[in-house]
Amino acid sequence: MITIINLSAANLFINLSQTITHSDYETVLEPVLSDIRKQHPQVNVCVIFADDFAGFELHALVDDAMIGIKYWQYWHKIALISEPKWLHAITAGIAAINPITIESFSTMLKAELWFNEEEYF
Repeated sequence: MITIINLSAANLFINLSQTITHSDYETVLEPVLSDIRKQHPQVNVCVIFADDFAGFELHALVDDAMIGIKYWQYWHKIALISEPKWLHAITAGIAAINPITIESFSTMLKAELWFNEEEYF
């Protein structure tokens, strides 16, 4: 199940629990992403993995990949909290070829502070 737990400015916090389904992407995540991209040129996403997170249905994995591709130019920073070890390994591989900054954190507060850091080039 995908639950939107906070949306402030361009920071979107979502909670993943139980099994993630196609319906979760279609009815929860896609509408929010569609709306937020109209208001902000880029968005930070914090994904919190609940203790009862059980994984993704196959169709939901396809949805995740498609949303990642569809909105890739809108992603700024992605924070992961309590992600499973198998996902951490995949994320590290993706981060190596992806221009989007992905980091792991132990709390939402640490992720939010990271989102709000000034970036100097």
